[in-house]
Amino acid sequence: MKAVVIGATGHVGNAVVRALLERGIEVTATSRRREPAFNLAGLPVHFAPGDSALPGQFDAWIAGQDIVVDAAAPYPLSVLQSDPYFVLDAVQRTRNLLEAVFKHGARLASIGSYVTVASPQKGLDALRYEMMRFAHPYFAVKEAIESETLAAAHSGIKAVMLNPSMCIGPWDLRQREFCLVPRLLMGEVPAMTDQILNLIDVRDVADAVIAALEIEKYGDPIPLSGHNISVEMLFSWICEIGEVRPPRTYIPASLAVAGSYCAELALGLLGQSTPLPSVFLMLASAFDCPAPDRRQLELGLAQRPLYETLLDAIEWYRLIGYC
Repeated sequence: MKAVVIGATGHVGNAVVRALLERGIEVTATSRRREPAFNLAGLPVHFAPGDSALPGQFDAWIAGQDIVVDAAAPYPLSVLQSDPYFVLDAVQRTRNLLEAVFKHGARLASIGSYVTVASPQKGLDALRYEMMRFAHPYFAVKEAIESETLAAAHSGIKAVMLNPSMCIGPWDLRQREFCLVPRLLMGEVPAMTDQILNLIDVRDVADAVIAALEIEKYGDPIPLSGHNISVEMLFSWICEIGEVRPPRTYIPASLAVAGSYCAELALGLLGQSTPLPSVFLMLASAFDCPAPDRRQLELGLAQRPLYETLLDAIEWYRLIGYC
């Protein structure tokens, strides 16, 4: 059995690489990096650098593979990336991927976002969600990619769609300023919001990817919900492990979202980047925090304890020098 993981150096992609290897599957790891990243060091993978935007790249990666995992679907990080061509490019990339999957007779697992399957339906929460959806292009891009993937699955392409909530755990190589855990441990987070978060271990997401392919859950998006925890409790646990004091100042979640959004717009107009993209706070506020639903339970997987996940995440961030 052979598998290719597109975006293998990303947080979820790297967890999927490791889960596939544990099951004895031969893995090709793709990345736009020219050399393997640190989170691939020592793993027995075939490294295949490249750019999915190049003609024929998906064909080259997917030929001869049984499984394709797309953990590198594009999404706009900045609120200023609202050009409709960004959505069109994401749709075309998805179509190119699906065409190559079908051509080579492979099975596809696509990693999406929880916001497309668990948006609030009533009252002020629904209104707030629609306002964020209108304000940031992230939502439109994720919805467009999922729509294309599910339509292909309904037409006969073997594609599963998984939509995890906020991912946490080891092997994260995002820019340090986008990583909450090390910044909190280094005293760089001055306040906390008054809300509930839903966190899922990237290793649980990886196990869900493989389980969904094994039971052939094609054409039905699978929301992946983790542990519900207040920001106060989460910060308390992280700081307890790291032996530092947590912040004591509270900011209403809606105020934090609005403030980061306005700051990002203002800095963007001045040609500067924001240290805290508003999309991260939006995603934390964008959906209710339900328990795992039928589709997730059918995968038959148990979740890791959240405290264990935090321990492993902190150990990883210390290993790479983030804290």
